[in-house]
Amino acid sequence: MWLALGLFLGLPSLSIGISTNSTADLCFGIGMSLVGIRGFLRPVMFGKALRLEQDPRTSQVSIGSPALHGGLALVTFLALTAGIVIKFVING
Repeated sequence: MWLALGLFLGLPSLSIGISTNSTADLCFGIGMSLVGIRGFLRPVMFGKALRLEQDPRTSQVSIGSPALHGGLALVTFLALTAGIVIKFVING
């Protein structure tokens, strides 16, 4: 689900950013694509997610190391924040 959502929102923004040289759209597209990739690598266990508890099975179905997921989360946050700030604050 997260992979489809991230790619559905990210790939069009990436193509618009590349074709129009828009840094905001490019950053937002990268961020949303990374949301999809991160969601694919670490699936959400819906029963525990609703109760905001850490499910021990999450580490068993997760692909990659915790450092990879932390790095992806940081880069995703920075890319999405940069895209939003450039689009709405700087370009106003």
